[in-house]
Amino acid sequence: MITNPVTGEEWGTAFEIAAALGADITPKMIRNWATRDGLPAARLTGPGRGAVYYPLPAAEEIEQRKRSSRRGRPRTVRAA
Repeated sequence: MITNPVTGEEWGTAFEIAAALGADITPKMIRNWATRDGLPAARLTGPGRGAVYYPLPAAEEIEQRKRSSRRGRPRTVRAA
């Protein structure tokens, strides 16, 4: 995870965000949220870089919205 020096938000790869949100969240779900639900994504460039990073607060917001939705399969609410 990295911290945005301007906003102070934590950003991470799809794997890191999925691990932070819980066992039932997969990296593929994070990538789908970026495509379908407007989760911001940024690709860092430079030596050894190239991974896509996503903001943790925005991913948490989408996760809460998905879990409280009545659409799709039933979801359990993650303990805070």
